[in-house]
This record gives sequence, C-alpha cells and structure tokens, in this order.
Amino acid sequence: MNINRLTEKAQEATVAAQRLAEEQNHNQIEVEHLLYALLDQPEGLVSQIMRRLQVDPEQAKQQVAGELARLPKVYGGQVYVSSRLKRVFDLAEQEASRLKDEFVSTEHLLLAIADEGDKGAGGRVLRSLRVTREQIYQVLSTIRGDSGSPTRTRKINIRPWSATAAT
Repeated sequence: MNINRLTEKAQEATVAAQRLAEEQNHNQIEVEHLLYALLDQPEGLVSQIMRRLQVDPEQAKQQVAGELARLPKVYGGQVYVSSRLKRVFDLAEQEASRLKDEFVSTEHLLLAIADEGDKGAGGRVLRSLRVTREQIYQVLSTIRGDSGSPTRTRKINIRPWSATAAT
C-alpha cells in the first residue's frame, strides 16, 4: 500500500492505530487497532456511517477495546504491521479502485474490515453489531449522492503523514 494514496483521515487513523499499539505494548498493529482509531474519529465518516446504521460508535469502540485488551503484551522491540492488517489495506485499495476513487479513504478501510468477517475480532465486532458490507454500501450511496468520491483532504486539515509511522 502506498501511503500517499491514503486520504488524510485514513493516514490519521493509521498513525493513531500505531500509537495505540505502542501504548498497549502490542508488537503488531492489528486490524482492531485500526478499527478503534477509525471509530475514535467522532466527526469522521466511519462514525457517521455507524450512526446512520443506528450503531453507537462509542459502544462499538468499547467492544473493540475489549478485543484489544485480550492481545498479548510485549515489552520492548519494534512494532510492525500484522499480515491481517496488510491484507485489509490491500482490500481497501482494491475497493477504492473498484469505486473509481483516486484515494483510499476511511470508508474503504471500514469495508475491508467488514469483508474480513470471522477471520478476526474486528470483523466479528462489526458482525455482532449487525454492520455488514452491504449496509455500509447503502449508507455510502446516500452520503456520496451529495459529496461524490473521497478527496485528499476530506474537509479537515490534519497533520501530514509521519515517516516514523510507516515502520
């Protein structure tokens, strides 16, 4: 995944996922770290999608936090991206291409996580909240009806991607 193809909000979530993994002494950045970071953007598109699906983003975030608490802690060493998370980024990139979007945005990441299904806790949390890929698409079609495809800045100017977050 080319990080320059991520929208700023997607980059922000990726950096937050790495920070969360480090704070919780996890040696891998997992899909659940990313899902938590996406849900932790209160004005972000993922939270908006969840609310439209009548799911409280805070409740979803707490369920993901519970899954993160189950991960083993490792003290010292490098934090790296898990193979599951790499797969989610690949799926998100494919989703962006399929939707003819220039950039990979937070909704593409959410769709990829939902696509993961029972392969990981993030997909299971979404499924337990009855959030499906099809429902996400339905909400996106109404949202995009007005706004079109994702833009690079996504209306909110955030700090640029940090080179240290790429490790």
